[in-house]
Amino acid sequence: MDIYPVIDLRNGNCVRLTQGDYDRETVFDDDPAAVAKRWVDQGARRLHVVDLDGARDGIRGNAEAITAILEAIDIPMQLGGGIRDAVEARRLVNMGVDRVIIGTAAIETPDEVQAAVEDLGSDHVIVSVDAKDGMVQTRGWLEESKLIAIELSQQMVNLGVRRFIYTDTSRDGTLMHPNFASIAELSDNLRYPIIVAGGIASIEDLVELAKLGVEGAISGMAIYSGALDLKRAIETIDAMTTANN
Repeated sequence: MDIYPVIDLRNGNCVRLTQGDYDRETVFDDDPAAVAKRWVDQGARRLHVVDLDGARDGIRGNAEAITAILEAIDIPMQLGGGIRDAVEARRLVNMGVDRVIIGTAAIETPDEVQAAVEDLGSDHVIVSVDAKDGMVQTRGWLEESKLIAIELSQQMVNLGVRRFIYTDTSRDGTLMHPNFASIAELSDNLRYPIIVAGGIASIEDLVELAKLGVEGAISGMAIYSGALDLKRAIETIDAMTTANN
């Protein structure tokens, strides 16, 4: 299992939101590229970057910061937030983004998801399933759909999607621990790689997620607040993986 440090971008800064609330923002750094290099130095093998302005408005809001991060790192980056069509997905991959993350379009324009998969291949497209009380949320978690997580996921599988991010939005940024029951249910029903976000607070949480067989765990607030030491966490999970092989 890989651990993905988060860089959430808003107004060019590295921030964290509590439960996705744009009015509950903490700014951690005004130099996202420097933050990216810090996580690479601590052993990160992939970065998870979200354009929060893009997620809310559907328009790329942090292009300069994204370019600076790409230039600063030598590991793959996956990017979400405001990717609404296959053309934008292709443009970002051409820039150097390894995986594009699509959320809102999976609900509103699923044909664009299918087009992106057909153009880029399933290795370069992730669908983000963001749910609160079981219901999928869109547009930066500001709107609620009428679909539950497993329904959306199965629809996306039918369109060729083969990797997912699952976030319990009620736990994101709270350090309240992941929703292990929902993660296990989705994993059992989906049987495709799942990367988990929301509520991770400790190495123990990561160990439990690894036992569930998820592909990756996304950590933001825990590493920014110091509750989780990224380097030690990566070493712990790597040792666990080696011991089990």
